[in-house]
Formats: sequence, structure tokens, C-alpha cells
Amino acid sequence: MGITQSEYDFLMSQEKVFVDSSTPIKLGPAPIHWTRQINSLSSKDILLVDFYRGSIEISKYTINKRYRQTIIMLRYDNGGRHTNPDGEKFEGPHIHLYKEGFNDKFAYPVSVIGIEETDSQTQWKEYSLK
Repeated sequence: MGITQSEYDFLMSQEKVFVDSSTPIKLGPAPIHWTRQINSLSSKDILLVDFYRGSIEISKYTINKRYRQTIIMLRYDNGGRHTNPDGEKFEGPHIHLYKEGFNDKFAYPVSVIGIEETDSQTQWKEYSLK
């Protein structure tokens, strides 16, 4: 079950913080996988941030922001190819944003959210809390 576009917009507009800010986030050698909870400062909404880097193609990684465990609000892929449901194709860093009726199937170049294509994990970490 999805959420409406207005629910998505509301959830994304809330300021959020990591629940456990004392434990450092590890970005060392692959494989790496971790999940952290982030809470809204203005409501009881809880989201999860996942980071994954496999051991085969270690230069690639993915970061998800999830709501209700299974609804991907956004997903950042630092590389690869993607084809949107409307047929648009592109390569390189891209972000999947939730779209009502399509979930996270639509992706956009990272420049649409103000992140340079320089593959900065620090920039992405800051954006994922928004």
C-alpha cells in the first residue's frame, strides 16, 4: 500500500534527526550494510535510512530512505543505468523519488535536488535527513 503525493510531500518537508547519533556511521571497506532510524522533530513519523555497498562492484553504492518499512521515499544510486516507465533513459548518479502510483520507479539526475555528480557521500547524507 502506497501513500498519496501530498503525504510524501509532507513527510519529506519535515526536519528529521538520527535517533542514535553517538554511534559513527561506517563507510569503510565493502561489503557494507547498515540501517539507521530517523525521527521527525515535528510529528511521530519514523523513517529509516539504509546504506548498501556490495563486495563485487565496490565503487557503487545505494542509499534508501524508507517509510513504514517498505515505502521507498527516495533512493540514491551513485552509478548505473536507469530507464523510467515513460521510456526516458540515462546513466550515472541518479535519485529515485516517490511518485504516487509508481512508487520509486521514476529516477532523475542528482542535479534536480542540488547535488553535484561528484559522488559525494557527505552531500547525500546531509540531503537524506531533509
